[in-house]
Amino acid sequence: MEIDRKTLKALAADTRLDILKSLGKRRKTPSELSKELNLATSTVVEHLNRLEEADLVRREETGHKWIYYALTKKGLALVKPKIPTHFVIVLSLCVIVVFAGFIYYYVNYTSFGTAATPDMLTAPSAEKAVEETRMPEEIPTPPTPPIEEPVATGVAGENMTNVTNMTNSTNTTMT
Repeated sequence: MEIDRKTLKALAADTRLDILKSLGKRRKTPSELSKELNLATSTVVEHLNRLEEADLVRREETGHKWIYYALTKKGLALVKPKIPTHFVIVLSLCVIVVFAGFIYYYVNYTSFGTAATPDMLTAPSAEKAVEETRMPEEIPTPPTPPIEEPVATGVAGENMTNVTNMTNSTNTTMT
């Protein structure tokens, strides 16, 4: 829809805007509009002529003595846009709430949102950077539990490890 100088001049008066809003509900005669707006019929007719020149209102003759005025497509687009204003407002609010939720999450649950300590505000020194990258020289290993070997039994049911230990001990004592 194109808004030209005539349209802007026609929309400059509050009375004409009220007439457009009233005609947005249904078509009406000048006398109906004058009663609704508490104006003289001649004043309403003058405003309707201005709106008709701007191609916002059209005159409809029914063949009877009454003349009706109704909105044109241009006037209807001004009074009742294709996308309702309420829808645009609600959609905008939803986008704002989602964006605010994202910012809230980002600030509270990421490293960006952590409080800055004095260490974070100063640049790290070269010594500290080297110190952090060094491997520890001794890695403590946990003690290993002793492994129990299965005990072999001899012919008489003696413990064979004891026998071998005894022979080893007797051999060492003899030499």
